[in-house]
Amino acid sequence: MEAKVKSPEQEARPNERVLRGLLWGVLALVIVGILGANLWSFVHQKSDTAPGPSPALSELATHGQLPDFSLTNQRGAPFALSDLQDKVWVADFIFTSCGTICPPMTIEMARLQDEFAAEDLHFVSFSVDPEQDTPEVLFRYADYYGADGNRWFFLTGQKDTIYQLAHEGFNLAAGHRGSEILHSTRFVLVDRNQQVRGYYDSRSKAHLQQLRQDMQTLLR
Repeated sequence: MEAKVKSPEQEARPNERVLRGLLWGVLALVIVGILGANLWSFVHQKSDTAPGPSPALSELATHGQLPDFSLTNQRGAPFALSDLQDKVWVADFIFTSCGTICPPMTIEMARLQDEFAAEDLHFVSFSVDPEQDTPEVLFRYADYYGADGNRWFFLTGQKDTIYQLAHEGFNLAAGHRGSEILHSTRFVLVDRNQQVRGYYDSRSKAHLQQLRQDMQTLLR
């Protein structure tokens, strides 16, 4: 019998199959690596964006001691810094005829008041238009937004006194530009020793969430 002789093409086919197998194996390893890298990135991204634990009290920055003041609240009663002694409180600067940023600020403050109704937490809104914002006007404004008069105080007084308190005490903007009244959109967190512990943009959800965490830290 004659032995069958394989052609060069037939001899090359097993080598091609081995090569293809190696290529498919390498490709599979690459795909697994990419999937693993994407999974690692996703997990770490989730952990980076998740809210972290509340900072310790010592980790909250101190931005200065508030000076004493003597103003009048929405009930027409005198109100001084000493009325907030040993209280954690949140402050802002608004005026009742403001139709732009003040209503959203006051709505956010009302939400905080309701969320922390069971806590010994207080709120103070200083009017930057005290000539128009009399105690009677402030009382109606406070009532409209559901302010608890025992925990949320709307204060009026001499314009120079309030502007100086904003500038030098809270380190916030307050003033006039022509007929336009200017003031900050920030909330300010104050501790039991009347020290400013944080500033938070009232228009930022992230800042408001941080404010909530920091309030809980000070209330411990």
